[in-house]
Amino acid sequence: MTPHRLTLHAAFPTSLASPAIADLVRASVAETAERHGVEAPQVEVFEDSIELSAPLPPAVLLAIANEVRRATGRWHLAKHGAPLWRGE
Repeated sequence: MTPHRLTLHAAFPTSLASPAIADLVRASVAETAERHGVEAPQVEVFEDSIELSAPLPPAVLLAIANEVRRATGRWHLAKHGAPLWRGE
């Protein structure tokens, strides 16, 4: 299967610049994929976005991204009082 890509954009230009936040997002992606029994997407983290890439059906990749966005966004808002992802 051809790898599909999906990008999540951060709320602010340097929202993902912190190594701790980037590591949390990577761990959330891996845990979400494991919980659902699918291959973990490759994660590229930039200061203002993350890109997920995997040979998974687009709907599965989207479901993983949505769960990661929800979980990490809720955590970030509670801890820092600001949204992590664009559109929150």
